Amino acid sequence: MISRLLFVFLSVLLPSMNALADDVVKLPPDILVKQMVDDVLSALKQHSEITHDLTKMDDLVDARVLSHFDFTRLTQLTVGNKYWAGTTSQEQQQLTAEFHTFLEHVFSDVIAQYTDQTILFIPSQMQPDAGDITIKTVIMDPRDESTQLDFRMEKTDSGWLIYDVDIDNLSLIRIYHSNFSNELLHDGVPGLVGVLHMKNQKAAADRNKKNLTINN
Repeated sequence: MISRLLFVFLSVLLPSMNALADDVVKLPPDILVKQMVDDVLSALKQHSEITHDLTKMDDLVDARVLSHFDFTRLTQLTVGNKYWAGTTSQEQQQLTAEFHTFLEHVFSDVIAQYTDQTILFIPSQMQPDAGDITIKTVIMDPRDESTQLDFRMEKTDSGWLIYDVDIDNLSLIRIYHSNFSNELLHDGVPGLVGVLHMKNQKAAADRNKKNLTINN
């Protein structure tokens, strides 16, 4: 279930490898998302070889996908204020870093399966002084049902950033809040950091093993 949800999400989020970060920052949120969508097919066609090298895919996702997220806010909302407020600044930074790496691996695995989805944009109206907006799209898949995909974005000093994604009314925050609830309940944020760190190490080892197999 999670893989499918993330698949439709990532199929529209990966921007062109040639996009300039400064230009992206200046764009309003609806145009920013649309530019990402318009660029994704070109990026995958021009660099299709990276789908066979997850290490390179990780680098691409980190630079061109996760760079458009407010990861501190995403992490805080995912664990909840109760656990976030009860941790030190160092623990918050560690958790944010491990969650960042965890999602980098998850997103890379999913986007490597991308095929030929198309995206329909739902017009949005934004007040001139708005600081928060949801950009709505519909993913059209010739082999599956259509999927509602909403980007929740906030205006920051760095421009518009994504802090959550709703996929058929199920948000990324809620998905991982549910997944992490057991670790948080029993071992708190330090325990979750440890679990994510082990998962990230295993994912990195699996990538190295796969790349060695392909190269040999």
